[in-house]
Amino acid sequence: MGVEVKVCGITNKRDALNALQAGANYLGFILYPQSPRHITLEDVKLVSDSLKDITCMKVAVDVTPKLEDLALIQKADFQFYQFHFPLDLDKEIIRQWSEMVGPSNLWLAPKLPPGAGFPDHLLQYAETFVIDAYSQDKFGGTGKSADWKSFSEYQNLYPEKKWILAGGIGPENVVSSVVQTNARMIDLNSAVESKPGQKEVDKIKSVFESLKKNFL
Repeated sequence: MGVEVKVCGITNKRDALNALQAGANYLGFILYPQSPRHITLEDVKLVSDSLKDITCMKVAVDVTPKLEDLALIQKADFQFYQFHFPLDLDKEIIRQWSEMVGPSNLWLAPKLPPGAGFPDHLLQYAETFVIDAYSQDKFGGTGKSADWKSFSEYQNLYPEKKWILAGGIGPENVVSSVVQTNARMIDLNSAVESKPGQKEVDKIKSVFESLKKNFL
């Protein structure tokens, strides 16, 4: 399949297994305590232990983590680190994230208002960027679509980077989201749930069936 998929907001073994069996390339675990999809590092380990016989790329998802918290997260079984943050965050903090985990493992998710130009000073810190729906008071998980036009512009401007489209992608709009943005990777979360933190296997399967049918 020509489009990679991350299923984010995994909180339990069943959803992790269903996502991987459907074809997910990555699983996202939200460590941000204020998220309704929050999971502890201890529970991440339980889920990971249940998947030991399955190839799985795990992503730690957090909002402006402190360096001491990141040090703890690094001791867990994650391959990538996706960090959401406001645009006015001190650049030194972002530089330290990059130094700790490496630019190739860091996924930056800046909070960008619709129509905003991409803050190109961030390009030096990471190889991968997540573009999510904008909300004044939330960092992801809104169920709303991101600014697809801006996503396309960023991807065209900086094709050497990896761009991930997030924000309300589900069975009804997955094909149009990829067609309109030429996204090579998408992030599934709220639009494949029955409630926050509980995925619907039929919705996940439907997304993958649409992708296989249209983008193989």
